[in-house]
Amino acid sequence: MMYVDFAAGNKNYKLRLNTRNLVMLEKQLGCNPLSIFGDGDTLPTITEMVNILYCSLLQYNNGINLNDAYDIFDEYLADGNSATDFIPVILEIYKVSGLIRT
Repeated sequence: MMYVDFAAGNKNYKLRLNTRNLVMLEKQLGCNPLSIFGDGDTLPTITEMVNILYCSLLQYNNGINLNDAYDIFDEYLADGNSATDFIPVILEIYKVSGLIRT
């Protein structure tokens, strides 16, 4: 099974969206997860980014909740990353989850 390795705050996480978590993400976003990029000219909001992170954490990281996802995102930013640095991570999650072709 493929997943994205993601490091934040000296911890490593495996990220992937299975169908159950994709449906949950779709409900949280209120749209198809691919539409957060518009026609390629739209940046996802922080809310969307955290929701994508949260839903992609669920399959391989037992006991994770939404508050944990906020903390993990904060740790990612504290590691010197910017919010826009997370966009390629989203694309990798979408690739390993079968939403877009590699």
